[in-house]
Amino acid sequence: MHYKTVKDVVDHSRQLHHQISELYQKIGQEQTQERVKMLLDYLQRHEAHLEESLKQFENDKSQKVLETWFQYAPDQDLSEVLSGIEINDHMSTDDVIVMALKLDDYFIELYGNMVENSSSSAVKSVFQNLLDMEQQEKIRTARTALNITDM
Repeated sequence: MHYKTVKDVVDHSRQLHHQISELYQKIGQEQTQERVKMLLDYLQRHEAHLEESLKQFENDKSQKVLETWFQYAPDQDLSEVLSGIEINDHMSTDDVIVMALKLDDYFIELYGNMVENSSSSAVKSVFQNLLDMEQQEKIRTARTALNITDM
């Protein structure tokens, strides 16, 4: 079991969102289907927005909260999160949606675990806010994906 600060967890999440944004951009450049490209372009911008939101989140929180220590288990990298997802240059919109929702679920589970394992109400509040944000983003992603596939 590792010990991490709130800032470490937020930084980890921010870095993963950055890597995901780059991944969507790379996959999008290799696609031939216009709908898949549109979806990947939306997801790339979406992840960049989440990365920026986490930067702002860190700036808005007090140092005391950010420096709070607790036991922390998750420390997965992007390849571990995406295990079982086949990424290629012939992905369908459904393939991309499954990948995006799996990534959203990773963050929802991460923040949910942080809420459950936080003893400080301030820290619990931080991760509850992040959990709520990720749940809303998952809904937004699903709606947008459905709109693109219905075009």
